[in-house]
Amino acid sequence: MTNAALVPTTASASLGSEKQNHQPILLAIDTDIHLDGTPTQLWLSVTPDKLSLLEGSQPGATAANSQTVLRTIEWSKIQKFRTTSGTGSGLLQAKLESGWIDVLRFSNRLAGRFHKVSRRLEVMLEQGNGAPAPIEADPEWGAELDPPRCTSCQLRLATAHESCPRCLQKGQILRRVTELMRPHMRGAAFLSLLTIVGVAAELIPPKLQQYMVDHILGQDAPVAGETSFTTALLIVVLALAASRVILSAVGWVKGRVATVIGTGLTSTLREQMVRKLQNLAVVYYDRHQVGSTLSRVAHDSEVLHGMMHQITGGFLLQTVQLFGVGAMLVWINPKLALFTLIPVPLVFLGSWIFWQKVYPRYYRLWDASSKQMSVLNGMLNGIRVVKAFAQEDREFQRFQTASDHLRKWRLWVDQTNASYSAAMQLVFSLGGLIVWYVGGRDVIGRDMTLGQLIAFLAYLAMFYAPLSALSNFTTWLTSFLSGSKRVLELLDMPLTIAEPSAPVAWDNPQGAIRFDKVSFGYDRNQPVLKDISFEVKPGEMVGIVGRSGSGKTTMVNLLGRFYDVQEGAIEVDGIDLRNLSMQQLRQRIGIVFQESFLFRGTIWKNLSYGRPATTIEEGLESARAAGAHDFICRTQLAYETLLGEHGAGLSGGEKQRLSIARTLLYAPQILILDEATSNIDAESERSIQEALEALIRGRTTVAIAHRLSTLRNADRILVFDRGEMIEQGSHAELLAADGVYARLVRIQTQVSKDPNVDKLLANTDSKTDEVDLPEGKVETGMAAQPPRSEAELANPASPSLEPKQRLVWLDPQAYRFELGEYEELQLWCGDDCLGSGVFVVRTFPASFPEMYLSVRGWNSSGDEVEYGMLRDLDQLSPESAKAVLNCLERRYLLREIRRINDINLRAGYLDFDVETDAGKEKFAVRWTQSQAIDFGEDGKLLIDTEENRYLVRNLHKLPKPQAEKFMQYVYW
Repeated sequence: MTNAALVPTTASASLGSEKQNHQPILLAIDTDIHLDGTPTQLWLSVTPDKLSLLEGSQPGATAANSQTVLRTIEWSKIQKFRTTSGTGSGLLQAKLESGWIDVLRFSNRLAGRFHKVSRRLEVMLEQGNGAPAPIEADPEWGAELDPPRCTSCQLRLATAHESCPRCLQKGQILRRVTELMRPHMRGAAFLSLLTIVGVAAELIPPKLQQYMVDHILGQDAPVAGETSFTTALLIVVLALAASRVILSAVGWVKGRVATVIGTGLTSTLREQMVRKLQNLAVVYYDRHQVGSTLSRVAHDSEVLHGMMHQITGGFLLQTVQLFGVGAMLVWINPKLALFTLIPVPLVFLGSWIFWQKVYPRYYRLWDASSKQMSVLNGMLNGIRVVKAFAQEDREFQRFQTASDHLRKWRLWVDQTNASYSAAMQLVFSLGGLIVWYVGGRDVIGRDMTLGQLIAFLAYLAMFYAPLSALSNFTTWLTSFLSGSKRVLELLDMPLTIAEPSAPVAWDNPQGAIRFDKVSFGYDRNQPVLKDISFEVKPGEMVGIVGRSGSGKTTMVNLLGRFYDVQEGAIEVDGIDLRNLSMQQLRQRIGIVFQESFLFRGTIWKNLSYGRPATTIEEGLESARAAGAHDFICRTQLAYETLLGEHGAGLSGGEKQRLSIARTLLYAPQILILDEATSNIDAESERSIQEALEALIRGRTTVAIAHRLSTLRNADRILVFDRGEMIEQGSHAELLAADGVYARLVRIQTQVSKDPNVDKLLANTDSKTDEVDLPEGKVETGMAAQPPRSEAELANPASPSLEPKQRLVWLDPQAYRFELGEYEELQLWCGDDCLGSGVFVVRTFPASFPEMYLSVRGWNSSGDEVEYGMLRDLDQLSPESAKAVLNCLERRYLLREIRRINDINLRAGYLDFDVETDAGKEKFAVRWTQSQAIDFGEDGKLLIDTEENRYLVRNLHKLPKPQAEKFMQYVYW
């Protein structure tokens, strides 16, 4: 059964024997196994007063003698329902006063069904006030209880719209590939025509050679020097040359057209695959390896690139050539043509044996190669653990075992291929020997001319070549079908998070959030969130705490619509998330993840990732507010410093602050913090908390945290446990309630050695480092802010930065720079010297070397602090600008390369002979990407073996030969 239905006749009779058949049946559903695991059909029946488990119809059973009621439970005794998973099966359980009892058991085939039944029984229990409420009209309940299946083979599918991988047979694959080829059909037809022309051009030379031997050079040839025959010889040779020219021209055009079509097809296909991957929900990546997905895009799509070459230059060419040459053989000598067919059965027999016996073992070779890569990948990814436990020898032995296994199967396959090729070569040579013998005898007997024999042998070689190639065609076809199937499976993958067909406009975002009876599980049979309901007011900060696995991060995923709720709804400003455009939703929601992911690229590109068109000043302000500006200025090239994979080059706290700055620059209306300070030290946590205080101001904020100090400014705290919200209130209210939250606070207080929880949450004030300036202060610390009042929540301020968090832009009219007695740089305001020994940092040394300059120094504690920023050096007086340039020249030693005389690669090092702004120099650079890094859009910064820096400011401004010489070696 796939929906609520009445129980069978025999079971209904059993209800009658229990005096229950006078009651209306509110719900009936069948299961497939007994509690002891025996396969049988049992029925769950719900009536207004009892819940019954009945046996179904048995062979030979009658209504009169069937006693099939196995268990009855009075409805008034039931407090709750749930499903639990075992191995291969699950249980529907009911909670009584004495505890949980097993109602029935089901196999995993029916797990989805009974999860829905459990939820429905819960609803009936809640709405019934001691008795089960009748099932009301419910579209979800009316839908199929069981997962969808393929209508042809009954294979279980993830969604009803998913293509069945088993039924995606070869014919359907070829049909789909033909659909992909439809835009290129004219080109394919043109290639087919060229193939026929090419085969015709190949068939002409042997016939011309026959004419030349028999009528010009043979026994009937005239004496040397006769003009007519010499002319005929020239004509024949020119005809042969013409055929070769035509053949070459056809091959050239075919190659170019096939390449254009193949690259266009694979490019379009890859674009479709990448667009599909972007549109797929996060759940797809939870269930599929990223490496396998990359292989589909990078490698499987290549089979379609080779398809045009294989069809027009392979299968089609060989087929046309086979028939064309066969016709020529029959035309020249039908009897001899029959002898050429003697090896053909042996070729097909050999191909069949190879296909049946040898080809399946290729899978073992592929498996051995995959296992070797898996061992190597695991060893290198876990190299720190390997070294920490001194297990290098053990891992090497594992790799050696996998390598030996691969060597064994590679040797077997290659030797078998060599034997097969040798056997086929022997078969084909046997055919040639037969033709030599039979044809030679006919020439001796004057039944055949020498020219005919030579032409026949030429055609024979042309006949056996495609026959040999066709014997290997099955190998390519199998690879093609396998790759195409993997590509089409990805393109046919259903979108579990669909864009609404008519999205509702969210034009005036306020930031109100509402969870309405939300239930969700990554496995539908094991819900992570159960019937969650709460509201967040615009501008309110709500903290969420709970044990690991209680569903906190799951709520982040649902609110960002990385997954869709399975029951209930999530609304923002009264609009269901499923009715909003996903792009508009995510433009208004900013998420600071627990793991700060940074892309390979400059710090600025990572900072401005959400708003690529932002201004420099906005980006600098956001970095300052997030506490990231100072450490960025300390990096080699400041905001243009290149980061490695996953932000390599920054510490964990620095990555997190840069991530917060990125979100702050994104300026979302709703902010979600997912364990933003979980993996960092206490000092970094303080800086990040200060950045978060700037980030949450004026925004609706949902903050998930294990460290309760992160929630010291929260207006309200929600406590979760096992997927349910069990407490909510302010910090004081929850402490007074002495529940789960209070226990978490006590545990964390004991661990932190802090006897007072209020100190844990609020004692973060400390002396801040500051530099006194006439306009104000540059501060590096922030005190905790008191919780906001109801009036403040009702009218949240627009997201803004406090003055103390803003950058100080030095007014060129009020400040000046001078060089002191020892040529130290001094900052003056009027008659006051604000700092001596200050220095200047280029925040954008490649793009804006004389703009956005950070004026810095040290405080009394020896910490580096910023006095302020200069927008443009040109705005300063000539004397001040000269003093600042003097300081910059002392800080930045970048020899600018103006001419490249020579570059040589020797033993992994590049020897440069160049002309710089300081004269001619020679230096050596390791030939690796880390020693030649990007400098702006078109520049390169070279780091030689002595750690000196040499700059090619713009590759395109070098003379073309020099630029090509440079890019011959530095091509990344």
